[in-house]
Amino acid sequence: METTLVPTKPAERIAILDILRGFAIFGVLVVNTFYFFNPFLVPPEVAISSIADRTTHFIINFLFVAKFYTLFSFLFGLGMFIQMKRAQDKGVRFVPLYLRRLLILAIFGFAHGVLLWIGDILLIYAVTGLALLLFFRNCKPRTLLIWAIILISLPLIFMTISVGSIELARTAPAETGIYEEIEASFTTATQQIEADIANDYDVYTNGNFVDITAERFSDFINLLLTIAWFSAPSVLAMFLLGVRAGKREWFTTPAEHRTTFRNLLLWALPLGLILNFYVAITGFSQNQLGLSADSFNWMMLTQLFALNIGSVLLCLSYIAIIVQLCNTANGARILKPLAPVGRMALSNYLTHSIVMTTLAYGYGFGLFGSVGLALGFLMSIVLYAIQIPLSNWWMRRFRFGPFEWIWRTLTYGTFQSIKIAEPPPTMK
Repeated sequence: METTLVPTKPAERIAILDILRGFAIFGVLVVNTFYFFNPFLVPPEVAISSIADRTTHFIINFLFVAKFYTLFSFLFGLGMFIQMKRAQDKGVRFVPLYLRRLLILAIFGFAHGVLLWIGDILLIYAVTGLALLLFFRNCKPRTLLIWAIILISLPLIFMTISVGSIELARTAPAETGIYEEIEASFTTATQQIEADIANDYDVYTNGNFVDITAERFSDFINLLLTIAWFSAPSVLAMFLLGVRAGKREWFTTPAEHRTTFRNLLLWALPLGLILNFYVAITGFSQNQLGLSADSFNWMMLTQLFALNIGSVLLCLSYIAIIVQLCNTANGARILKPLAPVGRMALSNYLTHSIVMTTLAYGYGFGLFGSVGLALGFLMSIVLYAIQIPLSNWWMRRFRFGPFEWIWRTLTYGTFQSIKIAEPPPTMK
């Protein structure tokens, strides 16, 4: 019996999961591209100046927003279960190893947020992964499903209470001044946000690396405090669904779960499309959530319900579609090049930030605030199209992506050979 774990060998990997990661990295890039070139609290609508921009905005809201970080979260939870199962099978202690893994991921995330781009998700994954490790890893599939539903509901419950409270304040007698006080507090906060946005446009466009890093540190901390309460429950919920899929052996015995994936396509896909179409057609801006008293209304609440539920359904539908495609010869052949992209997903994710912020910021090409939605969408497609052959080239020569190699070396505490061993020469 082995006493230590080593990184998963290529032959032991589940190819469809790498394909899903490779697919997810594209969706994440599409959604993030606008925010590489604009402050995080600027609504995408301000960049609409043409029919192409308007169409792009609709497509991104309809098919991309909140669907791909949920997919990555699902795969993160599933990956943790697979690693835990491997450790159990080999009689190796799993918790200390995974704690080191999360610690290194947190360091990556903090460095990413401060030195590259404030929209980092890795730090939230690391912190939320700690909750997954400590409280949920041994739960039964039914328990995981119940907790996932509860966690998805938490932001909706909070926002329902907030909207109800503000609507109630609107009905209070004018002489009480309750609603006026609420409006005044929102107005003050909005003015501060507008000043911060104007400052971001100036610093990120014209500043040097030191100036931008100082601003980025402040913005990163403020963004974490602003969005963590909303995003962390959704991330953890998808972690739990990923662990549940692992325990149900969705991907280790996929032939036994064809009915599951078929049923997802029959009900989750149409319902997810309907809910997300509603979100897109009504022009929901998640990054503007709660920035004014007027934004707390029943329309916003219905949009939020549709987004939170619809994004999970569409995420699961994307998984089912790819699984079904991989079960066909042509589908498997077409999707196979995405597997290397997924095997080095961390490196590709960080490469997005390196490339895009170099284009956007003052110490690079200074395009901050100058890239519209349609152009940004095209840029994301071009960058991803470059990453596919580059990832395939890299993974034919190396065992890990460069950042994956660092992560695994630090996690396992031993130097990991990165190059693929060449076969010995044949005897003549």
